[in-house]
This record gives sequence, structure tokens and C-alpha cells, in this order.
Amino acid sequence: MGACTVPGEMAIVTELCHRGNLETLLHHEKAQLSLYKRMEMAKETAVGMAWLHGADPQIIHRDLKPSNLLVDRHGQIKVCDFGLSAIKPANESLQYKETIPGTPLWMPPEVMMGRKVTEKADVYSYGIVLWEIVTQQIPFPDMKSFPKFRQMVCLNNVRPPLTPIELQSIKDLLNECWHKNPEARPSFTKIVEKIENIMIECAIKDEEGREFWRENLHGKEYAPFDEFLPLFLNSMDLPMPSTIQLDCFKLLAVTEYKDDIMQPFDAIRIADFGKLLENFGPIEHVIKRNGKKDKTVTLFDRIQQTCKQPWFHGDISTQKAQTLLQVHGPGYFLVRLSSSKSGCFTISRVTRAKSISHHRIDYRGAQTFVTHSTKNKKEIIKGENVSLRSFITSLKDDMHLINACPGSQFRVLFKTAVATASNDDDGYGLGEGEFINEDDI
Repeated sequence: MGACTVPGEMAIVTELCHRGNLETLLHHEKAQLSLYKRMEMAKETAVGMAWLHGADPQIIHRDLKPSNLLVDRHGQIKVCDFGLSAIKPANESLQYKETIPGTPLWMPPEVMMGRKVTEKADVYSYGIVLWEIVTQQIPFPDMKSFPKFRQMVCLNNVRPPLTPIELQSIKDLLNECWHKNPEARPSFTKIVEKIENIMIECAIKDEEGREFWRENLHGKEYAPFDEFLPLFLNSMDLPMPSTIQLDCFKLLAVTEYKDDIMQPFDAIRIADFGKLLENFGPIEHVIKRNGKKDKTVTLFDRIQQTCKQPWFHGDISTQKAQTLLQVHGPGYFLVRLSSSKSGCFTISRVTRAKSISHHRIDYRGAQTFVTHSTKNKKEIIKGENVSLRSFITSLKDDMHLINACPGSQFRVLFKTAVATASNDDDGYGLGEGEFINEDDI
């Protein structure tokens, strides 16, 4: 940000990174970071390294490790500490003669062996850092002796284990980054491209959703909603949703951003899009109905049908649910998106003993829901080819679900439906005239 080069008054002004460094975040604070967020940090690190390697003359860091990656207040990574960095003239390699710079755990084989080194040494170090980011574990925890460690890495080609990692694409990238042959390691520009694809995998589990984002919004963390909607409808060949469907969609998945002149605009983030598909997907499927014409149900249909239930409160926290329920008696309940696991709903209810209890419902896609009985924990209750509303109704006796807890943000959207509700509404919206019939979903 600034510097003073006056002799005797040398000083550098840098940004204050409030959250410390990545080592502290990963290993000491044990921060609860989603895999998507961690891969976002991995991408930011690679972008910073790509800039250093793309400089003229090229800058080789030589000591890339989590403690040299600072985290600002927004969780963004800043590459720092170039105390060991080297300026490499074009078409030349560096050779370490007297001392070995860097920290052994992240040190590439060619450095430990005292051989000529290129910018690909940083790529090896990045591979170890990436493994730490993904697993949140410390590499080579049993390393005690440097000579033995050097033999393991340089001669036996030992690397951190890949077993804790699920995505094959991450395993493949790690194997490329820490390849024993420096020339076989990818550039940071290539690494950024690969991580952008991995981020799509992490954020969106639905295959159609992944393909849509990859083809239309690749490399973007979010898209303005006005840009996203026509792209999504055209790519999926979906009809234009109704106003009420769009309003529900926005409440569930749209975030307000500000442009360069601080003007607000609605946008959808890739992570929120992925979560929406996990909770309300697939994008479209056909329901077979005996003696009737098959029914095509879209993502927007399921969102509307769920949001108009008086007990559905959307994406609220456990604490918020408890605050809403604590003023009510036994039998009051609400349904919300799970705060701990995507693709799940949670029933929060006041029990007969007047305590507040929370029960997870797994959504398996295509109208299939699974939960456990409150009377027998080993008993699984499953609903196939049913709506969430129908499944909640089936749990009425088992969980003592009598009255919908008021306070849902979605009720304002459906005030017309509420105003026309019949007098025999049992709290499930079953008597509300505008609610979709089970045969129609």
C-alpha cells in the first residue's frame, strides 16, 4: 500500500489481515469451512502465485506454506512473506549452493537435493498446501529427522495420503502438482482453470446444474439474477415461472450485491444455486400417475408448493427457530432448511414435555424423503413420490405436529391464499383454497 525508503526511516505499509494466516485458520481455530470455501481459498492462492510467476522478471516465492498465506476480514487469501523469494531472469534456472531455503514439509525434492530449481518448485509446495486446505490436516505429522524425510520424499516418492479426499478431480490435481518431475507439474494458470472446475463440483451436486454453470457461468462465483434467469430457462428449456415462484426463488437463493458505483443488484451465488438444487431438485422430472396423464414437475413448482405451507420458514438458524417456538406450547412446529447439511430439511417442534426438539429429514431427490421415528429411533420413515407437505402430514401423529408456528417470511407472499383459507384449516394449509393439491405436484 505504501513505503518509505528514506535511510534510517525504512518502512512498509501493508493491509491488515484481521483473520491471521491460513495455518491458524486450518489447524488451530479448526474453522468450519465448507469444501467450496476452502477451494475458493485454494484458487485465490493460485491466482496470487500466477501473478508472481507471470511478472517480468518472474518471481519465485520459494517458501509457500499456510503460515505465509494471510486471510483478510472477508476470508480472502493474500500471498505474503517473500523473504526467500528470488527474481529469475528469463530462460535461467536457480541453483541453491550453501543453504536450503524454505520449510522442509513443503520443500520440493529438487530443492532438498540441491539441484537446479525453476518456478515449478512453488507448484510442488502449492500441492502440499492444497492437500492441507482440503483435508485440514498437517502433512507428514510423524516427520522427525530431515535426512529420513528427504529420503522418503526424494527417493521413495512419498506424499501425503489421498484417502481422506473424495473428489477424484482433487486427487488428480494433487498428483500433478507434487509430481517428482518438475516439468510435469502444471503452471498456476492451468491450476486456476482446474480449480474453477473443481469448485463447480463442490458447489453443485446436480449433474444438470453443474453442466449449466460450467457452460454458461464458468469461473464466476455469482451471476446477476437478471442475467442468470434467461440463461437458466433457455438452457433447461423451462417455461417462464410465475411472479410468486420467482419471489420464492429469490427469498431462498438470491443475495444483494453492489456494483462499482455502489448500486445494489440481485445476484445468485454458485453455492446457493447448488444448495437450492439439493433441497428442491431435480430441475425437472415426470411423475407417473395411474389412470391420469403424466405430470411434469419443475424446480419452480416444488419451490412454490413448499414455500406456501404455513409451517415452512426457509433458511433460518437453529437459534432463530428456537426463538420463534419458545413462546408457544406443545404441538407447534416449523420446517426449515437444515443449517448443518445441504439437501436436508429440519423439523423444529415443541414436544409434549414442552421442550424444543429438532429432527432432520433427508431429501433424496425426485420427491423422496427419509427420517427416523421419534418413538423408535431404529424405525425409518420413508416417503416416495410425495411432496414435502404430504410427508410432513404423514408425521403428524409420530411427532405430535398440530399447529404451524407463525412468523414465516413466505407468508407475506401468500397473503391472498391465507385470506381465502377455509375455516377448517388444520395448520398444514390443507384447507387453503390456493394451495396445490397433492394430485397436481
